[in-house]
Amino acid sequence: MTGSETDSDADGGAAEEGSLELFEHLDAVRDRLGRAEGMLLCTDFDGTLAPITEDPDAAGIIAANEDALRELTDRERVELAVVSGREVEDVAARVGIDDITYAGNHGLELTRKGEATVHPIAADRQDDIAALLADLDERLAGIEGCVFEDKEVTATIHYRGVNPEDHPEVEAAVEAALEEHGEGLSSSSGKEIFEVGPAIPWDKGRLISLLAEDTPPGWIGAYLGDDTTDETAFEALGEAGLSVFVGGESETAARYRVPDPEGVARFFEWLASEGCEALANDR
Repeated sequence: MTGSETDSDADGGAAEEGSLELFEHLDAVRDRLGRAEGMLLCTDFDGTLAPITEDPDAAGIIAANEDALRELTDRERVELAVVSGREVEDVAARVGIDDITYAGNHGLELTRKGEATVHPIAADRQDDIAALLADLDERLAGIEGCVFEDKEVTATIHYRGVNPEDHPEVEAAVEAALEEHGEGLSSSSGKEIFEVGPAIPWDKGRLISLLAEDTPPGWIGAYLGDDTTDETAFEALGEAGLSVFVGGESETAARYRVPDPEGVARFFEWLASEGCEALANDR
């Protein structure tokens, strides 16, 4: 990955004060790309390529993001990866673009260059995940709007559709189920969700670092995401990478910010033209 000793100067030092509006700083991004030999471009799915929905099964990539990603797959010295909390087969089907890397379950599953791998400890925890979800199904039987997403090596408990008055009951049930079945499991929270998975030192940041190890010298890493689970990826990139938070004002380790998936598409469209021209020509 490329270094970026002068990037703070290019951004006027504002990166230390909070994330910057991306489209007000495209000249600085172009300059950074001009010092790179290539780019590893990684992105989250829900809330980034696709709008957040109450029903996770209803989420779909917006057409502008799909079109821009397809265009980027044809660009030289650009590698693409979609990194999601969904199962890897699920997110690959929703994006529908061949010949790119897909990581599911926050990097515990990886499909790359025709090979599929699963973290071995995560594979061993599948029975624990199933038992926890069965317990929660009983505990929350009287709560409407709660959705359990069984992703085999992890699980997500969605409560966006639950009456806010019932949120404490959902939280208490998850805590109780973890106490009963959670040995070897860990949990984290996001946008009205709980993520449960194996208690191992693995996250999106470690996955991004793993992918970066296989890129040629002088490449720059980029990551776009909208939730707390994406913060480890922003932190892994550090000052040397391009990190973009998707959403409104929120504390984040990302350098830049766009408002929504439509803003992501606008950035991808810019990357497919001016950004890639900088990679190819500005030396």
